[in-house]
Amino acid sequence: MIVYLIRHGEAVEQSLSGADADRALTLKGSEQAQALAAYLKRESAVQENPTRIEVIASPYVRTRQTAAPIWEILEQAEKVDDRLAAVSSVSEIIEVISEAQDHDIAVVSHNPIISRAVDVLIDGPEAQRMFLMAPGQLIALRVDPERLIGTGELFDRYRVGDC
Repeated sequence: MIVYLIRHGEAVEQSLSGADADRALTLKGSEQAQALAAYLKRESAVQENPTRIEVIASPYVRTRQTAAPIWEILEQAEKVDDRLAAVSSVSEIIEVISEAQDHDIAVVSHNPIISRAVDVLIDGPEAQRMFLMAPGQLIALRVDPERLIGTGELFDRYRVGDC
């Protein structure tokens, strides 16, 4: 199974409402979201055994805006899950991923939990290092769907402008 962990694109420092959940993407963040959509479209076309990539985002504005072009290019309906919110835990992200047993999954979430999820999927709960994802970054892992934690194998990193 392939898991794509995505940190939302660059966002404004403060929303008009003052609520963190309402922070929107900047122009650069929107460009990052478009690039991520193109990346996932290419990935879904070149896999040896193409499977559906289910895309799920945090309910926050910036994560939904990051996921929107991905949903569009992969012809999916919007799917959000409160367990991916900034105030959630790594175990909740793992729980969302574990529900995708028969297909690949892309989750769009927030730091520090999305970066910590990378650590846990690769090295298990005792992982010492903190993999720090930048805004608009995607990490691709191959994982054993039967034993997600500690089985991840990093096979790609993508962020527009980092190539």
